[in-house]
Amino acid sequence: MDGKNYRIFGIELIGTYALVLFSAGLVCINEMTTPRAWHQPGLAGIALGQGLILAAMLALTAPITGGYLNPAIVVMQWVFNRVETPRAGWLLGAQCLGSAMAGLSLYFTFDPAVLQNALYGAPHINIMAYPESGQRTQFTGALLELVLTFFLVFAIFGLAEGADALRLGLVAGMIMTVCALFGLPLTGAALNPARWLGPTLLQAYSSSRAAWTDSLVYLAGPILGALAGGFFVFKVYQPALAEKSPS
Repeated sequence: MDGKNYRIFGIELIGTYALVLFSAGLVCINEMTTPRAWHQPGLAGIALGQGLILAAMLALTAPITGGYLNPAIVVMQWVFNRVETPRAGWLLGAQCLGSAMAGLSLYFTFDPAVLQNALYGAPHINIMAYPESGQRTQFTGALLELVLTFFLVFAIFGLAEGADALRLGLVAGMIMTVCALFGLPLTGAALNPARWLGPTLLQAYSSSRAAWTDSLVYLAGPILGALAGGFFVFKVYQPALAEKSPS
């Protein structure tokens, strides 16, 4: 791997680290400030924060790395032959390592009691929304993550080719904010296996709770959603957009 690719690996790693750290960290902050409502970000604050960090990190990293800080999107691009296998492997490695580093940072940032009460910032199916555990609940959660990820991919790749980075980040951040407002009380609105991985690794290491029980939701849901979104954008939306554009 040459120096250029090492730099791309490092940029994608730092971008994913920031995305996971601040997204999961906001969940922990919300738990920590629960008795003091004037300091508590709440659902709207968490959703806005996740949208803003995604917008900023995508605007900074996507034009250089093309990984979009999301393993599901890398897999989708690989399936549609938009990224070569070696590059996809390095991007996935950078994203997973960045996510794990974010989980480690959470461990040293928050008190263990706060982390435990906040489930380490990891997304999980909300038992108040889905009180009955089982395959049906897993399927429902995965389907919701699929739908949310579909619209995130649509937002990222639906723009005309060559759209500026700031516009890409802004549109993706807006969609992420809306998806989080809707999905946080249900599945945690991960839309990204990296957002789930690092905090869940920390939870599995630190807690007796079965951290991996709903893994299918945050692996299959975003990956299938990204594939569906990629198919729609590349096979339906972009061709329609090209037909509408003047020759």
